Amino acid sequence: MKNNVLIVGSGAMAKEYVKVLRAMNTPLTVVGRSVSGARAFEKETELPVLTGGLEANIAHLDFSSFTHCIVATNVTQLFSNVCSLIKAGAKKILVEKPFVLDNEQLNAACRLANENTAAIFIAYNRRFFSSVIKAREIIDEDGGLEMVKFDFTERSHVIEGLDKDPHEKAHWLLANSTHVIDLAFYFTGNPEKLTAYQSGSLDWHPSAMVFTGAGISTEGILFSYGSDWGSAGRWGLELFTPLRKLRLCPMEKLLETRKGTIDEYEIELDDELEKSFKPGLYRQTDNFLLGLTEGLCSLGELEDSFKHYCEIAGYKENV
Repeated sequence: MKNNVLIVGSGAMAKEYVKVLRAMNTPLTVVGRSVSGARAFEKETELPVLTGGLEANIAHLDFSSFTHCIVATNVTQLFSNVCSLIKAGAKKILVEKPFVLDNEQLNAACRLANENTAAIFIAYNRRFFSSVIKAREIIDEDGGLEMVKFDFTERSHVIEGLDKDPHEKAHWLLANSTHVIDLAFYFTGNPEKLTAYQSGSLDWHPSAMVFTGAGISTEGILFSYGSDWGSAGRWGLELFTPLRKLRLCPMEKLLETRKGTIDEYEIELDDELEKSFKPGLYRQTDNFLLGLTEGLCSLGELEDSFKHYCEIAGYKENV
């Protein structure tokens, strides 16, 4: 059966998915919410958009014709749209991170997916960066990982002024910083032991401002992190093998320092896809459509990681 994709959302991320699917010659249908947003989308992509949101259109959509669904709406709408798709009969869904913002949503999504044999994957596209793929190759060649350090410092002065739902902002580590934390755990394996500390607070993120901690993964790899949303910094990972340190900062680039030296060099990457599409998105979407799920973040993986995200963030109600 030829792939046929339903995209829910008509914002910036939906446009990126359209670029990828068009390059794959994959038929697609787009459902948006606001008329103004849909018109802007149509003008840029020359694709029609069904307006009014998923609920207004779901009865008129033939879900037996869609092989895959992609949900790329605002964070606060992700959960409800995925649930509606499952109830309508969708079986393969790729949803933008973080998908859920609390345990109640996560538990409900897991029950619904199990009852309806639906496969849900969370779109952590950084897993598919050329830099990450190359780093994993080098780590295997070097004999494995010994330690990982990561930093998910956010630009609080920018986020404070964003026109976002207060609940989303109050859970910003889930809504945004998990791009970094998911990638760190993608390298190390899920934590077996984790000790997390927080201090301070921000008006828009009351649980904490400064985050530090360490642990050991189920694969026996040590990890540590430190992030200060009230200071300066940027996202980054450092990966230590027996032969070198690899650094992803910015994450689209891969830098190395060889054992016994102090000089850092940039590693050449096969990143042609990232010059044409949003980094990681083409490979992620291709794997999703082909059923190559090993590198995708499954709902089960999210279920395993979610409590650790909340522990790192200091979200007491979800730990």
